[in-house]
Amino acid sequence: MRAQLTRLVPFKDLIGYNPPNWLYTSGKPNRCNPAGVNCVYFSEGKDVAQAEYEYMWQSLVGKHQPVTTYFATVELHRVLDLADDTTLKALNMDAKDLFKNWRRANRLTLTQLLGQAVNETGLFSAIRFPSKASAMGGHAGINFVIFRSCVRSPDVVRILGPANKPLQEWP
Repeated sequence: MRAQLTRLVPFKDLIGYNPPNWLYTSGKPNRCNPAGVNCVYFSEGKDVAQAEYEYMWQSLVGKHQPVTTYFATVELHRVLDLADDTTLKALNMDAKDLFKNWRRANRLTLTQLLGQAVNETGLFSAIRFPSKASAMGGHAGINFVIFRSCVRSPDVVRILGPANKPLQEWP
């Protein structure tokens, strides 16, 4: 699968590195990963990335902080596609499982457990999944979570700079 993906991050998250670490992974929990799993999230398109960013920061003090938008070209050969109904059925999951509130969960959600399994087994390099933020806005949108330790040649994640010059890449 080849795609151009978009990411929005707070500017402060980039200035701590010289040069900026565009593929920074915090190891913090998120929708498709538990704490300790190094991965990076991207969206298919700027509108989806913007919706995700606004949803994430909607009630927090930092919602008005400067933001940086950047793009990656990816070639991923092993993607678990949770936007595909056949895949969801095979995993005995449905759309409700994808949108559960992971922030308030008392234990790992199904999507976090799935991300942990993807990271531990290395069978996939990424998970493709529907955007909750876009769905809440009445639009379809897709996100990707790419697992750092699972990106192996011929997979590539490349951050592009001016004139499409690569600034950073995995593997």
